[in-house]
Amino acid sequence: MEKGGSHPPTSPDAGRESLPDPPIVRRSVGLDGRKISYLAVGGSEAGAQPTVLLIHGSGVSARSWTNQLRGLGQALRVLAMDLPGHGESDAISEVSLEGYADAVRGVLDALGAGPVFAVGHSLGGAVAQLLATRHPHPVTGLVLISTCARLPESSGFLENFSRYLPAPIRKILFFSMAKKILFAPTASREAILLGMEEIRSCRPETILSDLALARAMDLQDVARGIRVPTLILCGGRDKLTAPALSERLSQLIPGSRLLIQERAGHMLPLEAPEWVNQEILGFVRAVARREIGPLSFLGRVVKRSIVRRLIDMGKTLFRRG
Repeated sequence: MEKGGSHPPTSPDAGRESLPDPPIVRRSVGLDGRKISYLAVGGSEAGAQPTVLLIHGSGVSARSWTNQLRGLGQALRVLAMDLPGHGESDAISEVSLEGYADAVRGVLDALGAGPVFAVGHSLGGAVAQLLATRHPHPVTGLVLISTCARLPESSGFLENFSRYLPAPIRKILFFSMAKKILFAPTASREAILLGMEEIRSCRPETILSDLALARAMDLQDVARGIRVPTLILCGGRDKLTAPALSERLSQLIPGSRLLIQERAGHMLPLEAPEWVNQEILGFVRAVARREIGPLSFLGRVVKRSIVRRLIDMGKTLFRRG
């Protein structure tokens, strides 16, 4: 585990001449008779640049990745899709994490996207884990942000969240609680405004179904089966998916690397966008240069196993002696 936040995060383009932000365009594809909407920036042709697919969390949409679309679009081809029932995408009849993962794969196939780096935030991180195991072919690497394999048995926040109803008083209480839980006290006004605007725009039934998925999910076996390079990012002040859950996720995924931004909360991509962009870009470039790959991280597991065997052998010989 490594920690960040001891100094102001730097931009991935620090030291370079400032370039205008690339335009973000909205497009859609048809999937089983339903519209799936997405935002795109960077190279339009598959293979022109590494492709990064951004998968948002519950209660928000692709717009929550605005800072990543702008910050990474100069160097990468970046796509951010609205999961079914979110943003401008049509809903699916049976909501499930598997259904979300299958929808993501359907979009990639429709776009001919080829190999991608899947980046998932919160519930989107769970979807990304399933994508990498159910549909491993297109996934080159994973970046899992503010997410986990399984939530604790009891979560007062989720229980209160699930009682959300569109009555005026309940709305006031709901949004007040969400702001305190999702953001660190140091979060910028801009980050909070965008995040809360996203949540207010989400359909109440979508929020409820997403929270039910989060409460019921258990992806521990899925995480153990991930076989692509994986970077895990977490906010040190995350009250929803605390750093301990990211540490557990890192233990489950072979060879994964965990970084913690101490000053940020659950909405890490909004709260520390430059730091998140820098880490994503560095990870993508390292994997693309084959500095990080399946053999390297599997090799680490093997080496640990050998060390354990040597220790056990030494203990046995010592006892015999």
